Amino acid sequence: MEIIKGKCGTDCNTCKFKEKFNCDGCVKQGGKIFWGECDIYKCADEKSFEHCGKCPQLPCAELTRFINEGHNTNRLNNLNKWKEQD
Repeated sequence: MEIIKGKCGTDCNTCKFKEKFNCDGCVKQGGKIFWGECDIYKCADEKSFEHCGKCPQLPCAELTRFINEGHNTNRLNNLNKWKEQD
């Protein structure tokens, strides 16, 4: 199965909200997901990054706050892994 990469480092295939809220992930939904518009998506998209792992400021303060408040604590690990793979 192909990984659906969220710009913030979420592997959308493993996200508990995928089925609960019928969420296809931020990339497919243009940054507008079930809880609203995502600032992390917007920042990465404005910089033309596939995901935040491409950003030289990884991890920035905003992404760190987002990770610490979120449900998916593997985001930073995913971003570092994806950065090496791409």
